Amino acid sequence: MSIEVQGRPAPLVAAEVDLRGLPFMPLEVNRLRDSDLAIEASGEEFRAAVLLWCASWNQVPAGSLPSAEQSLAAYAGYGRDVKSWRKVRDGALRGFVECADGRLYHPVVAEKAAEAWAQRVDHREGKANELARKQREREERKQMFALLRESGHALEWNTPTKVLRDLVANLECDGAVTSHAPVTVTGHAPDTAKRGTGKGEGEGEGTPCSPPADGERDGSLPNSAPPASKSQRSKPKRALPVPFLQTPEMLAWAAEKAPAVNLDRETERFIDYWTGQGSTKADWPATWRNWIRRAQDDLERRGLATPVAKDPSDTSWIDEDDGL
Repeated sequence: MSIEVQGRPAPLVAAEVDLRGLPFMPLEVNRLRDSDLAIEASGEEFRAAVLLWCASWNQVPAGSLPSAEQSLAAYAGYGRDVKSWRKVRDGALRGFVECADGRLYHPVVAEKAAEAWAQRVDHREGKANELARKQREREERKQMFALLRESGHALEWNTPTKVLRDLVANLECDGAVTSHAPVTVTGHAPDTAKRGTGKGEGEGEGTPCSPPADGERDGSLPNSAPPASKSQRSKPKRALPVPFLQTPEMLAWAAEKAPAVNLDRETERFIDYWTGQGSTKADWPATWRNWIRRAQDDLERRGLATPVAKDPSDTSWIDEDDGL
């Protein structure tokens, strides 16, 4: 704690205040214009005073100067000419006080230095906190990538953190992963195990953590029930999953069926449209395929794309959600 020494006051600025590297020093123009220095000092005294303020800004502690005459002469612009310096010394040092540490402090410069130091400390703490947050996120991403790789997920290195967290949450929701085949992000819960017999496959795209139907608990459907027709099938509907990402199967399908379509742009339109509609669908990938198919057809009608050969025996589109 600073104390007075032989009647001299404690330093006006804490010893650790260091503003070196900060070139900007605030100047209150009205306060300077109306000061005794501006009114009473000669031109040489005023010039030397301003140079001393500037020199004190990058001293340690900031806002102070050494009391040695040679140093003061140099900082005031007189170099080694101490004799000329002494002629303006009293006017140039107007307002400076010698403190207990033997250095000269100007109260106004010290006030501004303390304010700048507080801002510098806050800035450094903010940067340190941001670096710590990024480090924690890097460690978290590393752990999530490792966990998802063990579960068969093949993900790009720049997969957003939110997507990784959602996938890990789905893994925790589904329990132990039984399939080790590579799985890519589709925007909904990963399919980790078969449920039901051949009749039940492909119909388990419900909400994550939803319990299996009664007929699926033992891996079979009731023998007395006839195969459900298309109109009788009840696939759960849900809102468009966000993010909606394209699987390798979807990309391969688009390369074959809609080679002229700009997939990124059309997928953005698809997401914006259905997000705005707030609709729910039972099969969003199928809805997306029909959207891309219509985009290809539109390009062909306008003569902007070569027609894709259609396989007349391919009727898979009949079972797809048309997105209407």
